[in-house]
Amino acid sequence: MANWFGVIQLIVRSYGDMLKWFGMSPTEKYLSWILKGGLLLTPFLVFIVTRSLYFPFITGKNFAFRILIEILAVIWVYAALRYERFRPRFSWLGAAVVVFIAVMGLAVIFSLSPYRSFWSNFERMEGYIGLLHFLAYFLILGSVFAGERDWRIFFSTSLAASVAISFYAVLQLAGRLAIHQGGTRVDATLGNATYLAAYLLFHIFFLLWFLLRSRELWLRVGLGAVLAFELVILYFTATRGAILGLLGGFIVLGLLLALLERGTLRRIALAGLGIVVLIPAVFFFIRDTSLVKSSDVLIRFASISPSETTTQARFTIWNMALQGFKERPILGWGQENFIYVFSKYYDPSLWRQEPWFDRAHNVFLDWLTAGGVLGLLSYLAMFAAAGWLLVSALRARTIDAVTFGIFSSLLAAHFFQILFVFDNLTSYLLFFGVLAYVHSTAAGFASGAEIAASGGRSKPKAVSLRGLELPLGATVGVTALVAAGMILLLYFANIRPIMAAKSILDALRLNQVHEPAGKVDAMMLEFRQGLELRTFGTMELREQISQTSNFILRDSSIALQDKEKYIEFAIQELEAQRTAVPSDVRAKAFLSTLYVAGGRPADAIRVVDEALAISQRRQQFYFIAAEAYLNAGDNQRAVEVLSRAYDLAPDYPEAITNLAVVYILSGKDEEAELLFEKHFGTRVVAREQYAQAYLQIGRFDKAAEIWEVMAAANPNDARLHAALGVAYARSGRPQEGIREIEKAIELEPNFKSDGEMIIQSIRSGQIR
Repeated sequence: MANWFGVIQLIVRSYGDMLKWFGMSPTEKYLSWILKGGLLLTPFLVFIVTRSLYFPFITGKNFAFRILIEILAVIWVYAALRYERFRPRFSWLGAAVVVFIAVMGLAVIFSLSPYRSFWSNFERMEGYIGLLHFLAYFLILGSVFAGERDWRIFFSTSLAASVAISFYAVLQLAGRLAIHQGGTRVDATLGNATYLAAYLLFHIFFLLWFLLRSRELWLRVGLGAVLAFELVILYFTATRGAILGLLGGFIVLGLLLALLERGTLRRIALAGLGIVVLIPAVFFFIRDTSLVKSSDVLIRFASISPSETTTQARFTIWNMALQGFKERPILGWGQENFIYVFSKYYDPSLWRQEPWFDRAHNVFLDWLTAGGVLGLLSYLAMFAAAGWLLVSALRARTIDAVTFGIFSSLLAAHFFQILFVFDNLTSYLLFFGVLAYVHSTAAGFASGAEIAASGGRSKPKAVSLRGLELPLGATVGVTALVAAGMILLLYFANIRPIMAAKSILDALRLNQVHEPAGKVDAMMLEFRQGLELRTFGTMELREQISQTSNFILRDSSIALQDKEKYIEFAIQELEAQRTAVPSDVRAKAFLSTLYVAGGRPADAIRVVDEALAISQRRQQFYFIAAEAYLNAGDNQRAVEVLSRAYDLAPDYPEAITNLAVVYILSGKDEEAELLFEKHFGTRVVAREQYAQAYLQIGRFDKAAEIWEVMAAANPNDARLHAALGVAYARSGRPQEGIREIEKAIELEPNFKSDGEMIIQSIRSGQIR
């Protein structure tokens, strides 16, 4: 308890430093308090989960961040115009950040879908508008927070939030709170274990920064306890990229401290370096032991190999990203457009993975495809500039060796982990927060010692925009214009999209209602209200309209007229999406499926042909086309398209099944059985879909062969014996059929009435 009290005391002490203001006018002081107070809210955004909005772990946090930054931006503009201390300072890192944002702005202009690149969607909430908000966050944070005391407050506030998040994860481990992803990998309020791991990675280094620079024993013990606690939580995220990144960061830290420090800290660094290097070696030798195999976390690390399915998929997707880069090498495809690269260069071997990837799962390849070589170089320039400024600050003695080592190794650890994952709001906040710290430290602010010597004042040594003085009226006028723009942005970029995100969830909840009366009309009304808002969520609204149609069609309580009405509504909206974004292959997949469900095979084939012109190697479209051809009575064309799908990936189970079924439906028994023999080693495969296909064309003898194998493998399954009995009767074997029906009645007494009726029908010749 004393250890935790010590950590709290550190935070309280840091906040107490904010009271030491001298040499500022009352207005300047209040502006500083407001801006710093607003910025200190950002670490607590991680707690926001808006269950009333679509993607509750993403949308709420992002909307709150954007609204907060937009409000702070208005205040900051006024403060910067009136007072020199709030104006941006120049540093090469600040210049690198601005250049990166500018390059990505050009990439958006020349992107395949500028609208999507700018606005993103609810699932990611990034896009160029997200980058603009991070730029504002970086500028405000780097301008307002001055000196080590301010940054100790900022980082300690973020640490306080991380401790609370870690306790949330403890409750998940204890079974008191649900793990939102399912399984055993904790995700806290972030909804994704990978996001939580990246979040904790930053805070572990923040903890080390406080720990290695603290002199009081009680504080070191307390910080050490918190560090161990968060390391345990990171372990239970089972996120390999983050944990390997942490080990890599520790190696960099150990090397730097061993080179720069002397005495006890150097010996600790060398010992820690040895331990970190030893951990992978020890794990390699015990990876096949029962200890590792009994742990869900350790077994994920033991499975790492170039031949692992996930690893192979990563390599495949990375290759697709490089193919996309070659096509648009200078400014890329624009943000949020990787889905088009994924579709165009789709590799059929990815059938084992999720159907749609909108990220390369490698941040550097993401920026390479999104912004081309200019985008990637400008992104890397931020790391390079931060490293160079840290070296410069160390040489100038404005930071100590520990600070240099911690933040250099943190950037290295983050650099390594994003080789395997992609960023999100929380990791972006921490990354740009660290960049703002390095920028403000290197941009000419006084060091902590100079601040203390000056009575708590922080005077900038090098200020850009020096000498810019506007009359109060002009300052108020400019601020009013900025405020008006922010109000418009607040409404169109936040309030309306929030309403649209709510309408999606409200419509989906209506779909769970069991009362059919008015259900379809109510859902359509909710969806239409969201569509009428005309936000960046329109695409996801249309996708959910399409997805929901599957449930509507399967719901036997809904009238046929209502089903038809809903399908037409869904088709209308997906057609609008197809017109708005002709290259949106995902929308074409949904639309063609709707046409098949609506009994319009010709329209389905037309849309599939458009999709295949863009994504020629994607089996899903061949499956949809085959179903449409079957519905149109053109079995030969169905065989042709499914043969192509099979040739793309002969090991794809769904491709094998679909081709075999269409062979059967087309009367090509020999081809089907040769396919079975090739993949299953037998000409009779015990799967119900094959038996149903034979039944559909009246080949009851073939269906009976399959039911025989299935019933032999499951002798106590009454349903299988009943199916076999009917197949026997229809294939001219009535006595055997009756015997199987009697067996089914014996196994399932509740089947007696129906079974006796079937037996009577067999004996009377009605079933034959």
